[in-house]
Amino acid sequence: MAKQTHTLFLAKPDIDDFERLLTEKARDRIGRDGTQVVDLADFADGARLYVFAGDFFTPQWVLDLRKHFPFGGNIASCSACALLMFRTEGHLFVSTYAHGWMLIEESNIEGDFGLRVAINLLNDKKLKRLERANLGDALRGVSLSPFQRDFTSFGLDDALDLVRKISGTTRDEAAADSLTGAKSLKITGEFGIPDLPELAADALTAFAADAYKNTSFSVIDFVSPVMDRRLISRLDDHSCQSIKDEAGEFELGLPTTNDSDSVGYKFHGPGHPGTHPELLLSNYTDALGYELATLTPKMLRDHKIGSIHQDPIRNQKWSIRQSLIGSIVVDNSRFAINEGEWYQVDQLFKDGIEERFQQTRQPWQGGPFPMVKTYDAKGRNGTLESEEAYNRRLAAHLDVCLLDRQLVDIPDIQRSNFEVCDLLDIPGKRFLHVKKSSRRSSVLSHFFKQGSNSAQQLKRFPAAWDGLLNRVQVLYGDGVRQQLANAIADDRQWTVEFLILDTPRQDGSFNIPFFSKITLRNEAISLLAQEYDVRLSFMNI
Repeated sequence: MAKQTHTLFLAKPDIDDFERLLTEKARDRIGRDGTQVVDLADFADGARLYVFAGDFFTPQWVLDLRKHFPFGGNIASCSACALLMFRTEGHLFVSTYAHGWMLIEESNIEGDFGLRVAINLLNDKKLKRLERANLGDALRGVSLSPFQRDFTSFGLDDALDLVRKISGTTRDEAAADSLTGAKSLKITGEFGIPDLPELAADALTAFAADAYKNTSFSVIDFVSPVMDRRLISRLDDHSCQSIKDEAGEFELGLPTTNDSDSVGYKFHGPGHPGTHPELLLSNYTDALGYELATLTPKMLRDHKIGSIHQDPIRNQKWSIRQSLIGSIVVDNSRFAINEGEWYQVDQLFKDGIEERFQQTRQPWQGGPFPMVKTYDAKGRNGTLESEEAYNRRLAAHLDVCLLDRQLVDIPDIQRSNFEVCDLLDIPGKRFLHVKKSSRRSSVLSHFFKQGSNSAQQLKRFPAAWDGLLNRVQVLYGDGVRQQLANAIADDRQWTVEFLILDTPRQDGSFNIPFFSKITLRNEAISLLAQEYDVRLSFMNI
């Protein structure tokens, strides 16, 4: 028998009516010419087939080609699709044909059905495709392999790489030859449509199983994206209530699309027209005034934050919801929001990350040195100085070398230039990296990685020290170069210190987004293994 591929979706347990699995648009098409609904009492434990035949139309590519080339014929397309819904093992399943998946009501299906089945049935040593989103880098990537690979060989970065879609060869006991799992489950093997009820029953068993815990797929449990539309709606409602209660569980951060060098912020939607030098949730709730009591998820989506830059052309807007960072507990499970997406976080994993964060965090020893804030004549519409300007002032205040934007070359290695640090404290043997604001997860994760990579370059390539010595000599002269040479020669440990300038949270403490703490933990472990000391310090902005 020739191999076929079938796509399955699983309905939520409370859905017992076929029509509830259709979108409103699909239900509107029932009864129209070209739509057929066939009840199939003898298929599985009852089934219904929906066939949607669209109107014939001339494709745009035909019209475009005929503008330039003469060819005849009545060339037309018909956008047809179908949904086969059936009951088995007390659950409803949907098999889709053509673009039929677009007519399924997403809030009534299991959002991670295909992914959960796949990790329980796939051989983690024989994978072909892995689609992932990395919270640390805020990048979405697809890894393809022309041959079968081990799960870990795709280079997953612990919990920061969130698996969204996975394909590969099944284990020996599985009926299918290969699977692709995401929201839906795609099954390939020597079977046909009559085999779908049995395949669906096997998939249902795999959906509830935990065999993956004994494989390298177990890392998926640390942090997993929430794809269930109903749960997302509940979490949005809980976050609104938390904000109204001033529970201190959320703050505002900067999304990936924003340039981090903003000098001020304003809100679009609430009645308060002023601008602010810092991005704070309290500024938004103050701007809402009496409307805070009626805050809804829709308001969080509709209300915008606008960034203000020295160059107005770089000003941007994004939604309040896209800026929320924080976490809540719902039904005894921990959920965190980042870049507008919800994730479920394993509590023990979270506790371990928080413990490492507290171990790395150290009080800032350099004394208070806030950033310059500028206000208008009425004392409103505040803006902050740039990070570059602040680094210049801080370097002079601490009497250390300013290396911000200064690149060091490793001799005899092409394109090896890198920034060692923002500030170099030679007597204290510190590589100091400075960042304005702790509210942007992706930027902080890059900040930690960049500082770690620079320090590790000096360990990997001893000649990199020569490049640093040369740069210091050019900037500060022979005397400072000799001080650096003496510091390199002594036995004291070098320290990589990350200094974050920010405003304390509502409880008076400083913090960073949870997903940036994962990156910090990973980079700190690497640096400690190379005999660096690692510190994270905060200064009130």
